[in-house]
Amino acid sequence: QQQQQQQQQQAQPQQQYQPQQYQPQPQPYQQYQQPQAYASPVPVQPGPPVPPNWASAVDAATGMTYYYNTQTGAVQWEFPQVIPPPPPQPPQPQPVQPQQVLEQVQPEPEPEPIPDPIPESETEPIPEPESKPVVAQQQSDEEFKPVPIEPRAKSEATPEQVAELRAAAERIDTPKIASFFEKGLEMDEETTDAAFWAVVNAVNTAEKEDQPLPADVPRMLHHIFDADLKHLLTRDQLRMNITCMQPKDEGLTSAHQMNYIFDDSSHKDLPLTEGRRCEDGKCCDACSRSIFPTFASNAETSFDTFPELVSLTFNELETMPAATILQFARLVERVRRTISHEYGLPLNTILPLQAYSRKYVAGATQQGGGGGEGDFVTLHTDEATHGGYHYSCVLYLSTQGEDFEGGNFVFNDPAPKDEKRSSSGDEDEDEDDYVEPESYMTLEEEIRRAGRKFIPFHPTRGAAVIFSSGWENMHEVEKITAGTRYCVPCFFTTSPVPVQAYEQMVQGKPKTDEDIADDWLHLLLAHREESPLEAAGRVKELLMKWHMMCAPLSEH
Repeated sequence: QQQQQQQQQQAQPQQQYQPQQYQPQPQPYQQYQQPQAYASPVPVQPGPPVPPNWASAVDAATGMTYYYNTQTGAVQWEFPQVIPPPPPQPPQPQPVQPQQVLEQVQPEPEPEPIPDPIPESETEPIPEPESKPVVAQQQSDEEFKPVPIEPRAKSEATPEQVAELRAAAERIDTPKIASFFEKGLEMDEETTDAAFWAVVNAVNTAEKEDQPLPADVPRMLHHIFDADLKHLLTRDQLRMNITCMQPKDEGLTSAHQMNYIFDDSSHKDLPLTEGRRCEDGKCCDACSRSIFPTFASNAETSFDTFPELVSLTFNELETMPAATILQFARLVERVRRTISHEYGLPLNTILPLQAYSRKYVAGATQQGGGGGEGDFVTLHTDEATHGGYHYSCVLYLSTQGEDFEGGNFVFNDPAPKDEKRSSSGDEDEDEDDYVEPESYMTLEEEIRRAGRKFIPFHPTRGAAVIFSSGWENMHEVEKITAGTRYCVPCFFTTSPVPVQAYEQMVQGKPKTDEDIADDWLHLLLAHREESPLEAAGRVKELLMKWHMMCAPLSEH
């Protein structure tokens, strides 16, 4: 019996449970896959509550309690501990912009040694910065004001040098002309006109002989365009600074939008707000309207010299003389450069979008688009007519009172608040202050003028009106009562030309002066028969390449 008891005692420890032999070694925070031994867990007897999302069970094989997380699938033998949430972090400072960081870590530059003063006799004079025109101020002008003429240094050229410069211009000797410019000489108006007619003769000769246009021709044209702007800046100019305006879209009904698009008389009631829309463009934030009484001379607008100037369009140039085409392009380029100077815009950002001769005939009813004949133009905004119109100009080829009657160009502005109150009839009018009007207005005219301020311009031959194309410059043309009125409307955009558009052209961007000459000959001096589709494609390429044709390669 004792031996049996000893044998039982010796065997009893071997039957004790060794937990390390059965421990399944659960892995917390891993996707739980229940092993076969845990297939049928036995619920544990009630005990201390387990933390949220945890549950307990008894291993059927070992009888031990284990714990598993119902969300993460974690399994463990130990009673799960509740991990307190981390303490709240202090607010983090706002991240510093990269540019600011760079500014902070950049070491301060060491102060440069102060050089010894240089005697005044050894210093070169510092050139004065080129004057920038000031167009629109915070306070709009109530009327046109004269613009001070920019002072120009008196030419010190001798009569012999002036004669040599003119002779070089007549020969289209551009290297010789460039040498004169380096000496400070400039072409006066007579020399500039002589250079223009030399270019006309060169173009006619090249076409007659069926030869390429010499590269000196566009070079000479570039000198002519530069000189034209310098001459214009010595002439009178009237300017009115105004606040840029654009439609307040949220104030428009669908019916009002249709009326305003179709230039209805309700255009003046369009809800507006301050600002420059300039769709897809790079306009100046300043807006204005300017009058140039002598933008072009009588010789430059003569119907005797340029009879076809009354009906020129870029789409129909087959029978148009080269002189008229070049003169028309010269005037359009003068407008473009004036806009660049007036609004401080880079010249290469301004392109003509449309330019043509316009004829107004008393008693005629306009048919079709803006180029059709008619005796008036209803109230409208150019940028509303075409989203790409950013700057506008009307150059006049006839004079009111001589060639036609009526036909004023009118800026139609909202009346000042005090004028609106006085015209509403709220205030009693003293009988002694009443003045008998020369003629009574019709009810239609009274409605047209109600709450508006009209600023008319009486057209004269060679004058031009240049203005920003936004809603700050609503305008109209009053009815022509007699005669015929000729003018050149032209519209300019600051929207850039897509690079893909040049890649799709046959020639692409010009790379040499010879390429520029070829573009002049084939895109503008196009004396060939074309279909309407071919003409439209040529004009499109012409307008996109306008700056490259009218400026040297260094300015492309």
